[in-house]
Amino acid sequence: MQILKKINATALLGVVPDCKDAELQIDSPRIDFWEYINHLQDQGFTIAMHGYEHVYCTKADGIVTKSKQSEFAGLPYENQLEKIRKGKSILNKHGIFTDVFFAPSHSYDDNTLRALKECGFRYISDGMSKKPYLRQGIICLPCRSFGIPKIHSYGYYTVVIHAHTWANPKHSYDFIRFRDFCQTYKNDIVSFEKFCNWSIGNTTYQRSLEYIHIVLQRYIIPTLRQIRNWLKK
Repeated sequence: MQILKKINATALLGVVPDCKDAELQIDSPRIDFWEYINHLQDQGFTIAMHGYEHVYCTKADGIVTKSKQSEFAGLPYENQLEKIRKGKSILNKHGIFTDVFFAPSHSYDDNTLRALKECGFRYISDGMSKKPYLRQGIICLPCRSFGIPKIHSYGYYTVVIHAHTWANPKHSYDFIRFRDFCQTYKNDIVSFEKFCNWSIGNTTYQRSLEYIHIVLQRYIIPTLRQIRNWLKK
């Protein structure tokens, strides 16, 4: 927060409405948590609903991720709708009204999108396309990079930060990378409001690009790594 404040930037913050994931509970509960989130929202930060309990209950890999764990993907529509309704109700109870969602492990399916639409959401920040596109009435926003991306010349990039992992010495360097990234690109960082106003791309074309990206990540790159490791041996 100090880094973002220094460069006058805001962020999209994911809030788990009823967090039951022990890995995320790295400190004692913050008594003024909801007041703090409301304060950040007043300061220009965009709040997104990040799942419901952040507890994985299926082995489905979802639409855009190779991860075989999900809180939503693979569940019947009615179950997903109930989770999303409960999560949104908790946020609304604490004065957080949002139309943005992203799933734990970025794992969701078409039933998730249908349920989000039913509950009044407009955006999901989990897509693997190059531009936003519409799917099941939800705008899927590109979120290709996990961590600090390599910046090229095309469009917007999303920096995905799991700040709680920085407490682990193995990942402490990620904080330094984040700090240096913000300093280098401080004049190019935009608010989520500006990001989500990016022009919508052609659905067929963007879904094709997304599919190619997923095939690369799920199959081709892992296979090439296995070949490389075999050659090294």
